[in-house]
Amino acid sequence: MTIEKPHITARIAGRALHPLLRPFAVGYFLAVCACDLIYSQASVFARSGAPEFASITEWLLIAGLVTAGMAAVVALIDLLGERRFRSLPDARMYAAGGALVVALEIYNLSLRASAGADAITPMGLILSLSAVAVLLATPSQNWARMYR
Repeated sequence: MTIEKPHITARIAGRALHPLLRPFAVGYFLAVCACDLIYSQASVFARSGAPEFASITEWLLIAGLVTAGMAAVVALIDLLGERRFRSLPDARMYAAGGALVVALEIYNLSLRASAGADAITPMGLILSLSAVAVLLATPSQNWARMYR
């Protein structure tokens, strides 16, 4: 039994937009997690001497959230524009996972904006690791397969 592929509404130059945008958001969030891990393992002297390191993670979070927002809008256009996208078995889980990641990263960004580098350990790191865990647990293979 094969499922007919849905018609993709949001396109640019014949290419679906959602699979072009989502990897950027995921990459930014993974980079924040990697920076947090590096920062948490740095010595106290290295941390106090590099406050700009915290601002790097803020910019990565902002870029990831903007890209995730654009990907969400494009995915919503596809969902509303084609009934077959809504009937995918993992569509709700995929959307819920994406929304949870965005919520975690918004909270992460607000902590960093208010506390600076002090927010990275331990809470920022915990939030970053949680967002990556949700990304890994969210079933995206069936969704991505529809775009091929």
